[in-house]
Amino acid sequence: MTPAAYVRSVIESRIDDIPNLSSEHVHAFMIDPNDNTKEDLILVISELVDGGGSYGNDQELNITRQVQLIFYYPPNYEFDMSEIEKSVKQVLFDQQIRCFSDAGHVMTPDSQNIINTLKFKYTEEEL
Repeated sequence: MTPAAYVRSVIESRIDDIPNLSSEHVHAFMIDPNDNTKEDLILVISELVDGGGSYGNDQELNITRQVQLIFYYPPNYEFDMSEIEKSVKQVLFDQQIRCFSDAGHVMTPDSQNIINTLKFKYTEEEL
């Protein structure tokens, strides 16, 4: 399973613990062309360069995987964005997927969406 698919499965398995996010708006790599909501949060999960690994006896023992989550909020979003992101961080932290970067909220000049990018890493055992 790719890192993006793994993180997506973790989020979807605990979707009830994340306020104002539904599985239909959680995507790996790109937004589904059929997901054209104008009122709901859309979450896109993509992969980053692996963070290195540990070796023993010339074999890879584990590797650090990295993913980024981009939150797309409509410009008039009424719910607490920080609470949603905090919930996602907790759901992932419970699976030893740790946040190491939170870019902060910005508004895109083209679509006027409010976005935030969070980056996470976790260790995948190779044995």
